[in-house]
Amino acid sequence: MKTKFIVGSIVLLAVILINACESKQATLPSIALVSSCDTTNLTFSSGGNTMQAIINVQCGTANTSCHGPGSASGYDYSTYAGIDANYKYGLLYSALFGSLKNMPLTPQSGWDPSCMLPKFKAWMNQGCPN
Repeated sequence: MKTKFIVGSIVLLAVILINACESKQATLPSIALVSSCDTTNLTFSSGGNTMQAIINVQCGTANTSCHGPGSASGYDYSTYAGIDANYKYGLLYSALFGSLKNMPLTPQSGWDPSCMLPKFKAWMNQGCPN
């Protein structure tokens, strides 16, 4: 009789915990923000949905203190080759999402992490196409 009570209590607790987790996942506020952000057909410079404009303003040529040509960081993001090299070595992912997770250091006007970060992640998941 005692064993049935213990097993029943464990099952009831498991059901309560599972339902609590499911309801929290369904109400994440970032889901609505991401859905309004176009993360399809991303490329660096060709086509309509490009990353080059974001990178130029937030990282590269328009934010010259960071990753423009000849910048002190040593990473030139003004060209696809500079971005692609850091993507292949995992530095780009690490700077935005991984252990570094500190970029951009000085966000410029228009930086919206609720859209920009999903765009970067989607673009990197596609292999950073040019």
